[in-house]
Amino acid sequence: MGKVAQNYIALDPWKIIEEGFHEKQSMVSESLFSLSNEFMRVRDFFDEGYHKEQLIGTYYNGVYEVPQNIVRSHYKGISDKSHYMVNSGNVFYTRIYLDEKPFVFHSKDIQDYKRTLDFKTGESVRTYRVKDLFEITFKRLLSMKQVHLAHQVIHIKPINYHGPIRLDVGIDFGIMHWNKPGRWEVQVINDQALLGKTTTNQQVFQAYQVQANKAYIATSHHNGQLQYQSIVVMLDDEFVLEKNICSLVDKKGQTDSEVFLSVAKEMLKTSSYQQTLETNRSFYAAYWAKNDIVIHGDPKNQQGIRFCLFQLVNTYQGVSEDNNIGAKGLTGEAYSGHAFWDSETYCLPVYLFTNPKAAKNLLMFRYKTLDHARRRAKELDALGACYPIATLNGDEACDLWQHASLQFQPTSAVAYAIWHYVKNTKDVDFLVHYGFEMLVEIARFFSSRGQFNQDHTKFGYYGVMGPDEFQMMVNHNAYTNLLAKKSMEYLLEVYKEYQFDPYVQQVIQNLSLTLEELKVMKAQCEMMYIPYDPKTKIYEQHEGFHDLPHIDIHSIPVNEFPLYAHWSYDRIYRNDMIKQPDVLMFMFLYNSSYDLETKKVNYDYYEPKTIHESSLSPSIHSIFASELGYHDQALDFFGFATRMDLDDYNRNAKEGLHLTSIAAAWVNIVYGFGGLRSDGNLLKLAPYCPKVWESYQFNIQYFETNIEVYVDQNIIKLNLDQDLIEPIQIYDQVYQLSKGTKIIHVEH
Repeated sequence: MGKVAQNYIALDPWKIIEEGFHEKQSMVSESLFSLSNEFMRVRDFFDEGYHKEQLIGTYYNGVYEVPQNIVRSHYKGISDKSHYMVNSGNVFYTRIYLDEKPFVFHSKDIQDYKRTLDFKTGESVRTYRVKDLFEITFKRLLSMKQVHLAHQVIHIKPINYHGPIRLDVGIDFGIMHWNKPGRWEVQVINDQALLGKTTTNQQVFQAYQVQANKAYIATSHHNGQLQYQSIVVMLDDEFVLEKNICSLVDKKGQTDSEVFLSVAKEMLKTSSYQQTLETNRSFYAAYWAKNDIVIHGDPKNQQGIRFCLFQLVNTYQGVSEDNNIGAKGLTGEAYSGHAFWDSETYCLPVYLFTNPKAAKNLLMFRYKTLDHARRRAKELDALGACYPIATLNGDEACDLWQHASLQFQPTSAVAYAIWHYVKNTKDVDFLVHYGFEMLVEIARFFSSRGQFNQDHTKFGYYGVMGPDEFQMMVNHNAYTNLLAKKSMEYLLEVYKEYQFDPYVQQVIQNLSLTLEELKVMKAQCEMMYIPYDPKTKIYEQHEGFHDLPHIDIHSIPVNEFPLYAHWSYDRIYRNDMIKQPDVLMFMFLYNSSYDLETKKVNYDYYEPKTIHESSLSPSIHSIFASELGYHDQALDFFGFATRMDLDDYNRNAKEGLHLTSIAAAWVNIVYGFGGLRSDGNLLKLAPYCPKVWESYQFNIQYFETNIEVYVDQNIIKLNLDQDLIEPIQIYDQVYQLSKGTKIIHVEH
């Protein structure tokens, strides 16, 4: 793969641990040890300040800004409505003074440094000694049940220092975003509360209370966008300061400050670090009981997959239809917090089989932003709806025209996700009330954006970019053409089955959908060109791909990754190197449509050309390697996927975690080693156990039945909490499973 791990995280099955301070990975640790509860995320920067670079990041889901000085393009269709997730007030602002001399974290001054993040509580702990003067510990928590609450504990234990110490603790809205000053309009509410407002009129209210284990003197200060309390105490024994924080958000900017204050006071009245620690412990215990993946015999991947699962539940639980999953979630400013097509293709399968309500709400986000997609289609001189390549609010936020105007993966991904969700839930109510309308508009876009060639023998898409973003302005990208065809065909199927449903009839009338229009789509599907050689069984990624100059990807030095930072943009496009799966991607989505030989020849052709510059790439390759019997490759790719960020393979974890590839790691083990297939007539399992593992187990939820799947070298054990209403296929045998345990012996 040409990528090398940076191993500095100590192994533990239920924690990540940094033992000793690793200065070069300092910002990587900010990402890894960051805390989230879907509502907000805080990077694990140094509360007390740091003498080198750090990203002080506090982000709230869906709170965004628009860039200053927008340069409006003279070219129609190129987006000029960019927006980005905005860095909000630092709720953990802390400064320490010894004899009125400021203290900040400096590697030369510290000993016995240790940082931990506990997957069973969500507690982050950082501790070290300052020379031989004192030991200091910083603890953080975000509540998983009362998501507006955050907590900080500062514990200072004197060793050879006895004297006055001053702690400034408060809220700082004067933070930087992309190394530029923030744009917050800040209103002081009282000595311990600030209200920030964006230029988009969104409001973020932050308030706090402090308490300590001993008496102290406190004075309040306000300096521009910074508000803090100076707390002075004699450090003659242990001093523990607890800070409890309440954050409230109004994305419409209509809440009065007194209302915010009243709500915050009520929430803070009974809040405490210890109380949240216990409620978090209960929350995670319930989560792990239903969602844990256990690997016996492989401690690195055990830690890796639990890290992924921990991040998944912290990032998204589907509590709101207004939230989506950004490629990096709220972990950093790379990708500006934007959601991509990853949500439907990589994240939705996870929630579909662990939390179907959350899967539905991912789709509801797309329904609620349908009008935005309609406007985008018009900007591209097309009909229907074109979903943005990058967005927070439904508008296209990507100002790179080659991506925003040429990539239609998000649009086809929404259609695919509707099909995938309804197929595996039988949620017809969603289909007729929401899905059908989206399908009509998606099909209209693909029908109007596609073209016939000059002799009218083939239909498809000219001037596009498929999932492989190393190929630009290509014709007849196989993925684009195939997924467009599938999108239109699915609309035709739904129309045929549900055309007489009253709500569907209303949608047909509202959208002026005619039989003639459907007839045109059917003809376009029949003429859709998919580049394919029946002799070799190889799908050509796009017309002309086979003729591109070849590059040996293994000859690229590791210090040239990521390529976007070291190669000129156009250089990347001039060869047959692949960023991430393209042909293999549509074979994954519609796996049952292709025989094993076809999968093998395409994998063998495309895998050696794939550089895995996208974090989404290893998991798909691992799944195919598992299916094809390339078990060593499968395990290597799996380790790459689970530890993408823990070992910083792509040298960019400092910018934020690859959260959608973290979802892909779940898909990797369940669809790969577990052999789950959810695109065929029946749900299918075909598990095997890698030789280096003793056993593994995972859980899936299917039609409200929880199925615990245990696999070792000899048996597959299924434990069901109730009767399964739908049959399931295991290898080549169909079973109607009842509550209890089913054991199947593995044939070697």
